[in-house]
This record gives sequence, structure tokens and C-alpha cells, in this order.
Amino acid sequence: MKTKLKTKDFIYAGAFGAIYVILMMVLVSGTGMIPVLYILSPFFVGCVCATVYMLYVTKIKKFGAILILGLLFGIVTSTSSFISLVWALICGLLAELIARAGKYSSKKMFLLSYPVFNLTMIGPFLMLFYAKKQFITLCEQFYGADYAQMVDKLTPSWIIFVLAGLALVGGAIGSLLASKFAKKHFEKAGII
Repeated sequence: MKTKLKTKDFIYAGAFGAIYVILMMVLVSGTGMIPVLYILSPFFVGCVCATVYMLYVTKIKKFGAILILGLLFGIVTSTSSFISLVWALICGLLAELIARAGKYSSKKMFLLSYPVFNLTMIGPFLMLFYAKKQFITLCEQFYGADYAQMVDKLTPSWIIFVLAGLALVGGAIGSLLASKFAKKHFEKAGII
């Protein structure tokens, strides 16, 4: 197997990256209307976006592909802080290393890599850990004082650990669903 990314791989990366990011944004925007659901968005994104991730990693089985997806995710989610970009790159690299440990051919390692990749979802929430007041102010600017007040109540200092747990559980459930979906539909259709 060739290990260097080619132009075709970058095209796939851009296409799948766009699909993943758009799907994530639709989910977060939809859940974002209700503060409780907004806090649960790492779980929902993990459950839903796993299929796109699995198609992507089974299509481009080379080092750097997952990292590119992490970079695209980080760029989109780092509008209020560069920390989200750094976090997305770290999570992307860790997911990449897990997939690489399976030589990009192990279904189990792909299934393990996605929950780690889905930790990128807590990147935008990291401000709650180091700049909660600024995060709440941003919420107030976009959604109003009542919304911001509810988010403030729902996010104690330890919430980042809950969000990480939600991202991991959502990613694990999504991986299993994507695996079954891929086997049932995509393998039969010859997509993977």
C-alpha cells in the first residue's frame, strides 16, 4: 500500500471534510437552540457523523488523512479561540496514531479511532474551562441573556469532563452504528 497522500486523496479529504463539517454544523445549530441540547451536542455529533468518518478513513488509508479532517474541523470551530484548533489537531493526531497502529486496515482500530477523534467536539467548549465569562458573553451576544444564563447554570467548572465523556460515548455508539450501516449498505453497494 502506498503511504504518501496524492492529489486525489486531498480531493477526497476536502469533500469528506466538507460533508463532515456541514453535518456537524447542522447538528450543533439545531441542538443549539435549546441550551441543554447544545451541551449534549458532542454526543449527538458523535452518533451521527461517525458514518462520514468511517467512509472517509476506509477510502483514504494513509497517514495524514485523519489529521487533515482534524485541521478542517479545527479551522471551522476556532472562530473565538485558537485553542479549539490546537485541540482538534491533537485529537486528530491521536486518532491518526490509533488508525496507524492497525495499519489503516483494522476495522477495530478505525472503530477505536473515531471516539478519540470526536473529542474534537469539546474544543469549542474548552473556553468554559479557562474563560467561562467570555464564553457566556458570546452566548449572550448570539442567543440572548436568558439563553446565556441557562448555559451558565448548566456548566459548572467540571462540565468539560462530562463533555469529554459524552463525546467518547457518542463516538463509540456512532462507530458501532456506522460499522453496521457500512456492512449493510456500503459494502453491498461496492462503496467500500
